[in-house]
Amino acid sequence: MIRAAGLATATAALAGCIDESSVDGPDDAADADADSQSSDEQGSGSEPDETDDESQENGDEATDDAEAAPFDIELRGEHDGWRVLEPSGIEDDVNPTLPLEAGRTYRLGWTEGDGLGHNIEIRDAHGDVINGLSTPVTQEPDEDQWLEFVATEEMATYVCAPHESTMRGEIAVETPVDRGSDSSDDEESAEGQEVRIDPGTRIDFSAQTIEWKGIAPASIEDLSNPTLVLEAGETYELGWTEGDGTVHNIEIRNADDEVVDDLSTELTSEEQPADQFLAFEASDEMAAYACEPHRNTMHGEIRIEGSTSE
Repeated sequence: MIRAAGLATATAALAGCIDESSVDGPDDAADADADSQSSDEQGSGSEPDETDDESQENGDEATDDAEAAPFDIELRGEHDGWRVLEPSGIEDDVNPTLPLEAGRTYRLGWTEGDGLGHNIEIRDAHGDVINGLSTPVTQEPDEDQWLEFVATEEMATYVCAPHESTMRGEIAVETPVDRGSDSSDDEESAEGQEVRIDPGTRIDFSAQTIEWKGIAPASIEDLSNPTLVLEAGETYELGWTEGDGTVHNIEIRNADDEVVDDLSTELTSEEQPADQFLAFEASDEMAAYACEPHRNTMHGEIRIEGSTSE
């Protein structure tokens, strides 16, 4: 029985996948020009509205999030099933279940085949293609065999239409937990609780798709995504020894959400991995630890004390 692995990615560079209804016709363009001219005349000489600036700023932030690099999954099309080429953590898995995070952008496609005609498409629970997410059937895959999309809860399967009985895998879309919500103040919730870690400590987690759950030291046992208080210049180990069968890794990121000093492990779906630890010296730039495929839910803060910048 094939292990249900996690991850997925995304979508069509193919012009045929673009919704033609999004293109304005001549009449629409004329109306838009007229509206724009009228708006300019009415607004002439007026001072900028602060609320407009706020809306623009919020819009820019949303655009930045939407433009974040998509997470890729690369497949090989074989009559007997979709075989994973990348990421390495689920390499050679066939038709794995792909747990996606709602609202995140993915690219899913195939670059190798067995000489038969294949395509790839994303369907809902009723077997209908979602939002035109389907590529043309071909024997030689190219850039037009990739689908790029934002994950939504209606997505249920990825399929090759000519061989849908064998080339079919499930999609499980999860809604991320809002770490900034008021629920974090609930006395019953240990989400994000600060824990001071002694220098030289090996910090061990259980990797669950919805959270990092603390195992050791005892001060983080059973805590969800605890904030780790570390001492600048001291050494630590950080990693996980238990998993839920979904693909995970662990990495340390800075305030700009970039990996610090290549502190990132390989993706794996092993439930008891032996190589998922990072040895490092705590530094000012370290701000968080995260699982790359599930960084919206498997994400905890790092706070550095004794920082030279303080």
